[in-house]
Amino acid sequence: MRSFCFLALIMLTISCSSSKFVSFQRPPSDTISTSNLREFLRQNPKPKIVLRVPNSKSNATEEDANIYVYNIIEKELLKENFTVRDRALFNEIVKKTGEKIDYTELKNSTDTDIILELTNLETNVIYSTNEYYTSSGKKKLFKKGDIAARGYKVDFKVILIKNNEFAGNYNFQYVPCQNGCQVEEGKRGPKFYTKNNGKRQPYQAVSQYEMETFFKDAANKLVAALRS
Repeated sequence: MRSFCFLALIMLTISCSSSKFVSFQRPPSDTISTSNLREFLRQNPKPKIVLRVPNSKSNATEEDANIYVYNIIEKELLKENFTVRDRALFNEIVKKTGEKIDYTELKNSTDTDIILELTNLETNVIYSTNEYYTSSGKKKLFKKGDIAARGYKVDFKVILIKNNEFAGNYNFQYVPCQNGCQVEEGKRGPKFYTKNNGKRQPYQAVSQYEMETFFKDAANKLVAALRS
């Protein structure tokens, strides 16, 4: 019995020491706010803001595949005491103004101070690496190929409507496996470790929860950058 336990301990130690993990490098975030924007927000702690999105639909009844992302961002703005205007109705008013927008008229007709424009939303940013590290921290290269996982990227810009002033630019990224993901090497190259109680399980590098958490975090970081 003692021999069996000792053998099991050895096998467990070997297994742990031979475990492989990957992490992907996070690009730096970029946040820029003008002094005019910071001063405006100091004087207006509850600003009236509207979120404009890429390829905005032409009327209030139309939606797109990323509607849940926009809702998450707007909810976080509401929590931070922003007065959030209806984006679809705002777009309809903009459309009626024609090609040349009179921002003074737009401010009066929509009662809005700030346009928060979501200029870019990527939900399939691919990160890849051919390097792994062991549980002891030693770095090595895969014998064959590399491994990839999906991340997210979101870019914003801010316009102060009163003066039609470009007042800020911000981008945030979600990079998977920041705390390490266990992998294994197969015949065709590395893959994410998916064993659970001896059975193969589907593996999703970015879960729905992680995705929603990222957009909440991005919205909170955006607010912090706006008010810094």
